[in-house]
Amino acid sequence: MVRHFLTDRSVRVRLEGETTEPLPLDCGTPQGSPLSPLLYLLYLAELLNQNRELRFGYADDLALVRTSKDLRTNVALLQQDAQEVLEWCERNKVYFAWEKSELLHISATRSDADPPVVISGDIRIQPVAEPQPENDRPSKLPALRWLGIYLDRKLTFRRHISERCSRAEKVAWHLRSLANTKYGPPAHSIRKTV
Repeated sequence: MVRHFLTDRSVRVRLEGETTEPLPLDCGTPQGSPLSPLLYLLYLAELLNQNRELRFGYADDLALVRTSKDLRTNVALLQQDAQEVLEWCERNKVYFAWEKSELLHISATRSDADPPVVISGDIRIQPVAEPQPENDRPSKLPALRWLGIYLDRKLTFRRHISERCSRAEKVAWHLRSLANTKYGPPAHSIRKTV
C-alpha cells in the first residue's frame, strides 16, 4: 500500500492555459496524502528525540524551549540549540523556513531590549515585540501563535481571547444573516443549525 503512494508518479505544470509534458517524480509524497504527515514525523523523530525535554514537535511545527534565571544565558542556550537543529538539518537535507520562526521571552524582570537569537550570519529570530502604550486593542497586541493559541509576553491571553471572540462574532453575524426573514431559510431550520 505504501509503495503505491510513492512510485510511478509524475508531475505537470499548468500556467496560463499551457501545460507541460509529464515528468517523472522520484521523491516526496503526494500533496494531501495521509502518508505525508506520518512520514514527516518519522523523519523528524531523530531530531526531536535528541532532547525530549527541550524540543517539542507537532505536525510541521517545532518548538525549542529553554528556561534559566538570566535572559542573556537563556538566549545563549537557545542559540546553541537552534544551531544544533540547523546542523542536523544540513546533514539530513531538511529545510526549515527560519523566516517563519518566532521567539517569545517570558521573564519576571522587564527588559528594554530583548535580544534576538542569532543562529547564523543570515538567520536571526527576533523576539515578539512589547506592546506599545497607545496600542490598547487586544486584537493588535503582539503575540506568538503556537498551535492556534496566541501567547503574549505576560501570558494574559488577551490577544487569544480577542481573536476567538472575533471569530465567534463573525459566525454569529453569518447565522443571523442566514435567518433573514425575506430571503433566508425557515426559522426551524436555523434553530437546528444553531
